[in-house]
Amino acid sequence: MNPDRSTEGFTPLTYLNLIQRGGTEDWKRLYRLCHDPGIARQVASMLAMRDPDLMPSARIWKFLLEDLHPELNLSIDLMESRRSIGV
Repeated sequence: MNPDRSTEGFTPLTYLNLIQRGGTEDWKRLYRLCHDPGIARQVASMLAMRDPDLMPSARIWKFLLEDLHPELNLSIDLMESRRSIGV
């Protein structure tokens, strides 16, 4: 998978692409990266921008990040009630 398919460089949107479209190895790599609190914050900030049809992966990452860094008090709001799911 090319996580930077719409940019020339690595951006926070890359995290979202990995979460929504990445495979197991991509997720493992992202989880390792998320041990860095700064990266974990960036990933958390992108979760609300996910595709509404891909909510399950966002829920998993919300749990992983909040469990990995309880000291950050991430309080990730996925805005589930404010997004409609496609048909």
